[in-house]
Amino acid sequence: MGILADMFAAGESRYSAPDSMSSPSGWITRMIGGGKTNAGTRVSEYNALQLPVVYACVKVARFPLSMYQALPDGSRRKLTAEDHPFASYLGLRPNELMSSRTLRKTSMSHALLWGNGYQEIERNGRNQAVGLYPLLPDRTGPVRENGDHWFRTRINGKQVDLDSGNVLHIMDQSQDGYVGVSQIAMARQALGWGFAMEEFGSKFFANDAKSGGFLMHPGKLSSSAHENIRSKGGEQKASPENPASRMEKQGGLENAHKVKVLEEGMKFITTTIPPEDAQFLGSREFQIAEIARIYDVPLILLQSQDKQTSFGSGIEQLMIAFVRQTIDPWVNAWEEEMNFKLFTDEERANGYYVKFNMNALLRGDMKARAEFYNRLFGVAALSPNMILAKEDEDGIGPMGDHHFVPANFVTLDRATDPNYQPSGAASADMPAKKPIVDDQVEEEDAA
Repeated sequence: MGILADMFAAGESRYSAPDSMSSPSGWITRMIGGGKTNAGTRVSEYNALQLPVVYACVKVARFPLSMYQALPDGSRRKLTAEDHPFASYLGLRPNELMSSRTLRKTSMSHALLWGNGYQEIERNGRNQAVGLYPLLPDRTGPVRENGDHWFRTRINGKQVDLDSGNVLHIMDQSQDGYVGVSQIAMARQALGWGFAMEEFGSKFFANDAKSGGFLMHPGKLSSSAHENIRSKGGEQKASPENPASRMEKQGGLENAHKVKVLEEGMKFITTTIPPEDAQFLGSREFQIAEIARIYDVPLILLQSQDKQTSFGSGIEQLMIAFVRQTIDPWVNAWEEEMNFKLFTDEERANGYYVKFNMNALLRGDMKARAEFYNRLFGVAALSPNMILAKEDEDGIGPMGDHHFVPANFVTLDRATDPNYQPSGAASADMPAKKPIVDDQVEEEDAA
């Protein structure tokens, strides 16, 4: 059994929070983030999801995952529990606490935030995969020393080394091929700008939707006016024993829509650019597009209607392009890693493999699909059962495995053979039938 599987069975928590910043895991330091960005905000993999656009990008489309066996005749069959102990659980319940969707969504979010997603493979006595458990990306990483390669993680505050063959590692970009590059780390400044605009907007509305500025008085401010301005609505008198009471402002949401009085000819002078002049909303839309580029997600899928997508004119073409350009590279990374590590050498030799079913999002409309199937069926490329499988429908039995071609089709070599005669044509030893002609024509020929 796997290390995490043993802990789950014993009812132990997978991870325990350290007591101080001196703990080797350093979770407090990582949660704060790696320093401020140029915009003055902190960005880390922990708080990046607080930006709605990042949260929307990290949400991953759900595709069914199944285990198959490739057959010698080029077809395939879906494996059952009788063929492999993990076949029935891979796409349903890879461990006793998580559904397949939950596990894959968790590891995929790790890969999209930290650049690395890890899962420990639980195996039985025959070395067959029987379970998958997620590993935290900030406490797990590959180690390569003296030609050996393994993964090191921390569980319950203890360092644990795992064989590389027992850890699924999903990543995208990498500098060395062993560790993925964090998208959040690479785009810290862009995300910092997004956080800064959210903070600016929040403070703007908290300050009665007014920009910052100062009060200009034509002369010397009297003590009574000073007290009224500094006190809350002029109701609280300034107290020498409590100087902080004089600093309470009339602004804030709790004082919104109340009348403010400027005494003794004072004027309010704005010192910052109003949001409308700074094109605040336009800048926010631009930042959504900037972050969407990191994850290669079209704006229309992020509920942003500011610009037209360049993927296509219709939602069908957009979804097909999104699946092929954005989703397919990740699906390919998952399939390659799982097909190499989930199965033993014997199982791979027997044609065992896993595959995501993306047909649902790649399908066209009903008319386009019918035309597509009809054309491939007409050249024997697809059998009736193959067409039904692509539509996620049940087959029609062994008879549905036959391939059909039109009777008037011949192969190219026969078409260029001068001695070839199609079936039913007169042979060279048989006289050709006399054509039927009009009686008048025959009489004219006889004359």
